[in-house]
Amino acid sequence: MKRESGAHDRPREARLRQSSAHLFPGITPGVWIQAATMADIVWARRLQRGEGMVAGRVLDGAHFEFRHEGETVADPASRRRSTDRLHSGD
Repeated sequence: MKRESGAHDRPREARLRQSSAHLFPGITPGVWIQAATMADIVWARRLQRGEGMVAGRVLDGAHFEFRHEGETVADPASRRRSTDRLHSGD
């Protein structure tokens, strides 16, 4: 399932810190995953264990690292594929 990650060109990603791997069994530390998907995984596992509500964020910065937080590509031309034709507006 693909999750939306706002209107950003690069979706926010998260990875579990090696030092916190024991707190999240079944999640491989060091692997970048879209943050929305990682939050779903963590939340689902908490529900399976009967932990219910979470105080604070699902993905705590003490246990997870993040990248691409709201980054956008400034130059739209940098997103073009090499096969796209450039139009000069003629």
